[in-house]
Amino acid sequence: MKLLMVDEEPEILELAGIYLNKYSFYDIDKVYSADKALECLRIKNYDAIVSDYEMPEMDGLTFLKNVRKSRPTIPFIIFSGKGRDEVVVEAFRFGADGFVQKGKNAKANFAELSHQIEIAVARNSAKSELKVKEQAIECSYNGVFLADAETLLVSYVNRSGLSLFNYGAKGEMIGRSLHDFLEIPDEIDIASDILCRVKDKGGFVGELKGRRKDGSSVHLRISIDMITDEATGTDHLFGTFVDITEQKEYEKEFLSYITEAARRIREPLFHISRSLEAAAFSDTHDPEKLRLMLLVQKKNADQVIENLNELNRAITKAKDYIPDEYLEYLLR
Repeated sequence: MKLLMVDEEPEILELAGIYLNKYSFYDIDKVYSADKALECLRIKNYDAIVSDYEMPEMDGLTFLKNVRKSRPTIPFIIFSGKGRDEVVVEAFRFGADGFVQKGKNAKANFAELSHQIEIAVARNSAKSELKVKEQAIECSYNGVFLADAETLLVSYVNRSGLSLFNYGAKGEMIGRSLHDFLEIPDEIDIASDILCRVKDKGGFVGELKGRRKDGSSVHLRISIDMITDEATGTDHLFGTFVDITEQKEYEKEFLSYITEAARRIREPLFHISRSLEAAAFSDTHDPEKLRLMLLVQKKNADQVIENLNELNRAITKAKDYIPDEYLEYLLR
């Protein structure tokens, strides 16, 4: 752990190097003034700072305030012989993460200091990790929401969610019911059908229609899971969703095309079947007449082949929009 320690007393810095490394591994930069410490901070990164309170030129609290201007989250511990209540209160008011009073028992002092450093660094690391995760969710391409599992009131929505529903501010969605944003079919009850599936099967994945701010509809592919706040025991619905309106429109157009293509294939095949049946039972012995009949059916067969090739090209082009179970059948 990279530590910056500031104290005007050289013996304190020496003792720190001896005792702190008994409890953990510390790579300590030792300086005698706050000005020198600020200089170190401009060129190096540290996991934590330990500073005395009473120092010439710049005391520990003033140093702390200067540090917080450029390093608002770095763990900062005051290690001082001055334990007056007002000093402690001021230290925490300006953003200190801990306060350890120097005493006559060096071993006990540095054991407590090491403990406070470890706690502050771990807490800061957890906060940083949480912030990164929050930013990842906030910046996700997918819409994300949180809602109370009992009341269905929205407690969080990310930027993509706002944009997808055409809202400009989170306050326009937070605090409102999921029913305000989802067009639930009459045969589905979100409070029973969807929530029961979330509880019993571990989640809900499906397609629903959303309702934008202007009242227009948007097709959504949505997944909902249940998460529990361990601190309060409150259940929340965690949902992610994407806009599949374009895909649904493409599917609709493709279905219409498939229907027409099937008709164009079925009709020539019907004529081929009828003509071959007529030829098989014909009593004519005129080779020329039979040849002409077969040529007509060859033309019909060529048309079927061309229609099939055209259909195959369309399927290949649209395969990203066709459900896998249908695509496998069509390309078989």
